Amino acid sequence: MRGGGTTGGKQGMTTRRGRRDAGKSDLDRMRLQVASGGVKEAQASPSTSEDSGRRRRVRSLVLGPAVFTLAAISLAVWSLHRATTISAVEGRFECAQAAWGSVEEGLEVDGIVVRDERVFVSPIAGKVRLMVAEGERVRAGTVVAEVSRDEARQQLEPPLVSAKEELAKFDAYARARLDELKRQVASCKLEVENEKRALDRARASRDASAEEKHKAGLARAEAELAAATRRLEGEEKALEARGRALATKVQHCETAYRQAVYELRAEIPGVVSFELDGLEHTLTPVSAQDFGPDRVRSLAASPVLVRDGVEVAQGEPVFRLIDNYRLLVLVVLPGENAAALASSRARVRFASVADGGGPFPARVVSQGKPAPSGERAVLLEVSGFPQELCHVRRARVKLVTRTASGLTIPRRAVVQSDQGYTVYVPVNLGVVRKPVEIMAGDEDTVIVRGLKEGQRVLTNPWIVHEARITVWR
Repeated sequence: MRGGGTTGGKQGMTTRRGRRDAGKSDLDRMRLQVASGGVKEAQASPSTSEDSGRRRRVRSLVLGPAVFTLAAISLAVWSLHRATTISAVEGRFECAQAAWGSVEEGLEVDGIVVRDERVFVSPIAGKVRLMVAEGERVRAGTVVAEVSRDEARQQLEPPLVSAKEELAKFDAYARARLDELKRQVASCKLEVENEKRALDRARASRDASAEEKHKAGLARAEAELAAATRRLEGEEKALEARGRALATKVQHCETAYRQAVYELRAEIPGVVSFELDGLEHTLTPVSAQDFGPDRVRSLAASPVLVRDGVEVAQGEPVFRLIDNYRLLVLVVLPGENAAALASSRARVRFASVADGGGPFPARVVSQGKPAPSGERAVLLEVSGFPQELCHVRRARVKLVTRTASGLTIPRRAVVQSDQGYTVYVPVNLGVVRKPVEIMAGDEDTVIVRGLKEGQRVLTNPWIVHEARITVWR
């Protein structure tokens, strides 16, 4: 067994030594191939090919995500730079979208408001006391203002108050006394009628004693009726005389009082205004029909506001009462525009009134004689006008001649050149010049053809040249 073991051990040692020698031989061959540059993929050993494939797979696993990450970062940086560049360019753009709408074409001129109004002046000199608010509509007979002299008022007001109280008390007493006397007369009349009926029954029954009794009763009732009637008539005359005397006393006190305090009452219904401009007597619905262009331009207003507690002189205006159901506007038009109103119908808009002020129907009341320049003064009566115009004298008026609908854009977005009208449409880091056709428009808005609904246009087109924005073709 030892011998066998020895032999087996020798064989094992020989085998391990052979493997080491084989390994050395392979290593020596590889070194020689590397040194000589003759290593080839086809001649490599299986272990070498396996190592190379493993290294390639490792490199691909490492380099693949790295390349993808680098690409993503580069794309993000480029997008950020592009977005920043676009924002910087478009940040200087002012844009509006083309949208469906309508515009009103016409002529805009200065107008002078003419009202049907009446001015109330103070009959005495004194201090004004306003009894209603500015712009309030009042009924006929309403006390709108008082004008008084304080010293005389303090002296005359107590006697007037006392006389009015005395008259009021007497009126109450006189009514009650007359009612009582009338009831007495009515009672006497009823008693007379009862006695007559009783007498008739006695006569019908041929009762002599009853007949005599009721004759006496009838005579007594008639005497009481006559006395009651005389009392009523006498006291009625006396009370009437007393009442007239007290009323005369009150009247005298009021006359004296009105020399110190005068009440200004509205004689007709209307809107009260304490602001006067001095043109109330000059500009009336009748006189304005004779105005020419030069006279219209020469009209100058001098507004004065009457405040509570101010001193006014005798004959000085205190307030005006306006018929707020009638309003006219006086305008000066070129000859051709005045001729266009020959149909006597028009529509007007007031720029100074909230929400556009119209348009309101209007009719031509009169056209003055043409001036050498061809201009005419035209007087228009407006229907359904805003109440704000009851308190203004001058207003910007637009005579609407036509209403058109379509795609609208601001007028300032349109650029005019020898080739026609164009707009600038924002695109990639620049703009595109887009030709358009103007169909209608006013001073702010135009209706165009050549755009799509919602398409953006520059409303500051001059920025294209100032900032040297790219214009794409």
